[in-house]
Amino acid sequence: MNRRHTLSLFAGAALMPATPALSRDTSSDAAAVVAWAEECQAAWADADAERMYRTAADDLEWINIVGMHWRGKAAVIEAHRIYLTTMFRGVPNTFRGIETLRPLGRDAVIAVVRWSVGQFNTPIGTVVPAADDRMTLVFRRTSAGLSLVHGANVQIDARAEASNPVRTPG
Repeated sequence: MNRRHTLSLFAGAALMPATPALSRDTSSDAAAVVAWAEECQAAWADADAERMYRTAADDLEWINIVGMHWRGKAAVIEAHRIYLTTMFRGVPNTFRGIETLRPLGRDAVIAVVRWSVGQFNTPIGTVVPAADDRMTLVFRRTSAGLSLVHGANVQIDARAEASNPVRTPG
């Protein structure tokens, strides 16, 4: 784990409320989510979709930034393989940290993480400027660690964010 991500992990953890709902596993969950994100970032840079989802569940579901909904690990990998070797080839995707982390009982964890994605061209030729994304991830706890079961990725509209009527720390 590099220094920036370590700092992001602890900054994110500091923003999480101290409630009885948080399990004693929160710090290990946070470390596991950071490890997943860093592996995902490295796999993205290598255009290796299979590596991105190696630890994901077979029943993985993914919703991308334009609302496409892929069901099943094989479909998620195939869609990412196509896009990583075309419109996202050479486009940086940088993990910025965990915004929130919440255990869902003993069996699951939900995380909201932030990424920065470089400029890219869509398949129809639209230029999408560099922007930040907010991703909601649902992990299932397994004996081998956290396994991703659902992801939803939303591109942050910086102009709209400036007018957010409810501001949250971080």
